[in-house]
Amino acid sequence: MNDTYQILVSISIIIQIILFIAFIVLIFSLTGYLKKLIAKTDELKVDLNNFKLRLDPLIDDTLELVKKLNTISGKIDDNMENVKKVTEKVRVLTEDIYEFKNKLQRKIEPPINDTINFYSAIVKGIKVFTDRLKTTRNEKLSSDNLLFDDKIDYDVEIKEEYNDINKELNEVRKKLEEMKRV
Repeated sequence: MNDTYQILVSISIIIQIILFIAFIVLIFSLTGYLKKLIAKTDELKVDLNNFKLRLDPLIDDTLELVKKLNTISGKIDDNMENVKKVTEKVRVLTEDIYEFKNKLQRKIEPPINDTINFYSAIVKGIKVFTDRLKTTRNEKLSSDNLLFDDKIDYDVEIKEEYNDINKELNEVRKKLEEMKRV
């Protein structure tokens, strides 16, 4: 039993030595891997610093661009407010002009219509008068009892007055048509 015990102790010591050697090899390999990892992290750190150096101007430019965009946006908002104000003023002015036109039309139309009716009545009256005068004159000329001198031409004078009144009425009609267009 002693021999077996000795063999077992020897095997145990050999296994421990092998394990220590394996442990030492493992430590050396882990140390190598750790050195490689540290080298990679240093490279990554350098790359990050380089990236940061490149990124800083980009961030500054982006911030400046954002400021400019905000300024432009503010100006656009101000201009839109001005456009809205101008549009509102134009709308109010248009409504005022429309109301003024309607008010003016309501105030002017009755007197103009009355004037036209008055001139129309005068023209009709003159026409009836001239027609009556013509028929009366023809009747008187046929008789021997003449009240008027044959040489005076009243008919021409009345026609001239009639034509003058027609001209005035035509001018009034033109003015009315112009007002209706507006």
